[in-house]
Amino acid sequence: MMDILNLLAAKAPPLSSTVSADGQLLDLSASLSDQLGYAPGALLDQPVERIFSVESLRALRSLFANPPADEQVNSLELTLIRHNGGLLPVLASGLLEWRATQPARLHLLKIPLGALGHRLRELHNANEVMSQMLQSAKVAYWCIEFAEAVDINTSTDEIVRQVFENDSHWRLCNRAMADVYEMPSDVDFDQQPVRLYWPRSPANEEFVRRLIEAGFSVDCALSVDRRHDGSPAYVENDVRATIVNGRLLRMWGSIRDVSQELRMQHDAEQRIDALRRVFDAVPDAVLVIDEQLQPQWRNAAFEETFGITHGDGIARLLLDNALPERTWHSLPLPDLSGRQLNFNVHCSRLLIREGVAWRVAVFRESQGVRRAEELHP
Repeated sequence: MMDILNLLAAKAPPLSSTVSADGQLLDLSASLSDQLGYAPGALLDQPVERIFSVESLRALRSLFANPPADEQVNSLELTLIRHNGGLLPVLASGLLEWRATQPARLHLLKIPLGALGHRLRELHNANEVMSQMLQSAKVAYWCIEFAEAVDINTSTDEIVRQVFENDSHWRLCNRAMADVYEMPSDVDFDQQPVRLYWPRSPANEEFVRRLIEAGFSVDCALSVDRRHDGSPAYVENDVRATIVNGRLLRMWGSIRDVSQELRMQHDAEQRIDALRRVFDAVPDAVLVIDEQLQPQWRNAAFEETFGITHGDGIARLLLDNALPERTWHSLPLPDLSGRQLNFNVHCSRLLIREGVAWRVAVFRESQGVRRAEELHP
């Protein structure tokens, strides 16, 4: 066995080095010097910054500041800098002497990652590019990762429970996402609890049920989230998911803040409701007819006088009589019981939008025969 180890050591000399706590290179094996492109001994007593990357220096200083009790160092990922500026990623293990030696010394044996290191660099670069693109995007992107996967081969209620109760965390939230939630710039969104901003509520449970019905692939699904200050945020979600072997591992997507739109819609509905109440208070019957001569709206007095279903017939009678606008005219019309009564009718055109005009017809029961010019609104 020792012969095999000696043979391997002879054919592939180990890459080893020793550095001190005060930042000096005390020893480098000839094979490591060769890998880095230096002559044997050329790096002795040089500062460690010559061959270690910034991240690696940070890891070494952390080790010296917090040395392991048993002095053993395992699986330390380091990146060395070659003489030509190229990088050599390695996995290192060794011994940190700090009890009997001062300043402390770190002895490391390194294994180059080779092709694996190249793949890691490619993945790192790809991840960095994607992260930069996402962080600079104007669209708000998010991803929730479940440390405890959700079993989707169960009842809907149980899936909903797991989505909100299983351990999960934000995997990625970009700057636009933080802006929607009005997150302070010094707060890392990815480190915040998921439930703090996406709480369990009847509205959000319904949101998850919709996801389940759609196989976790939906667009424009409404959820009610919570901003940093605790106020509600109404957002539309485009959602996709990663599901492996019936286990939900992560959900991701984009959101659009529709809070202002919903407020405007609510305000518009309130204004329309107020207008309805105003017209219902008008004693004259009022009917609104669209450009296709179809009734669009009637007030309470119209329903009391003509009924709910007679709007189409009244509209046709107005068309058949071709009443001029802005003038009162007497016209016999059937009331709710079918009796023919004389009504004074006034029609006006109302421009809804360019090229589209509706008619507003006002009906007032005639109290005897009067000339048209004597009639007033």
